Parts: sequence; C-alpha cells; structure tokens
Amino acid sequence: MRTYFLYVHDDRYSAPTLDTVIVRDDARAIEIANLRLESSPHYRAVEVWEEDRVVFRRERSASDPPANGRDA
Repeated sequence: MRTYFLYVHDDRYSAPTLDTVIVRDDARAIEIANLRLESSPHYRAVEVWEEDRVVFRRERSASDPPANGRDA
C-alpha cells in the first residue's frame, strides 16, 4: 500500500484541502481524486501527490455539469 496526498481546490477557500489516502497504486489514487472532484460543484481542481511526485492533476472546466445536479 502507498500513501498519496490529495489537494482539493475549492472555490470557497483560498487554500486547498489536504486529504491522505492509502491505496494500492496510482490508478486507484486517481480514481478517488476524480470521484472527490465530482462530489461537489465547489471543487475546482484536484492534485494527487506521492511524496514529491505529481501523479495527477485535473481542473474542472466551466462547462462541466454540477455534481448530481445539486449544490453541496
């Protein structure tokens, strides 16, 4: 198992939220990051880091639909 850090950028706050996940590989960490980004319309971007390595970064575009059609 490996430890990854997720930085979730939220349009309501100036600093990203930090989450730690312990999963088997990069693919699972990326899957979790995508689910997290899609869980709230306030989340603008997510980054996945393993130590000093950037594993993944995704920004939500203005054309992305709201998550589940609701505001979190």
